[in-house]
Amino acid sequence: MKTVVITILVLAVLVGGYFLFFKDSTTKEMGDTNSGDQAKIDVNTVCEGALAYMTFPSGEASAKFVEECKNGEHPEVIDRYKADMHLDGAAI
Repeated sequence: MKTVVITILVLAVLVGGYFLFFKDSTTKEMGDTNSGDQAKIDVNTVCEGALAYMTFPSGEASAKFVEECKNGEHPEVIDRYKADMHLDGAAI
């Protein structure tokens, strides 16, 4: 019984250490590569994500909007995304 408790405690400490030290450092490294002037915006994702805060009378109208957005006819969507994500110098 004592060995089971000790084993569980050791595993809990190892898992906790992983989340506190290792995972945190890899997240920071990954975040540094896509920040500031080096960031690139995926227009497809931004235009499709705009549907979350907009309403359309039909699915065809929303699909038309996404196509127009991808073609650059709705720059306000990209500008709003940049402002929301604090990506002032990001490229498309």
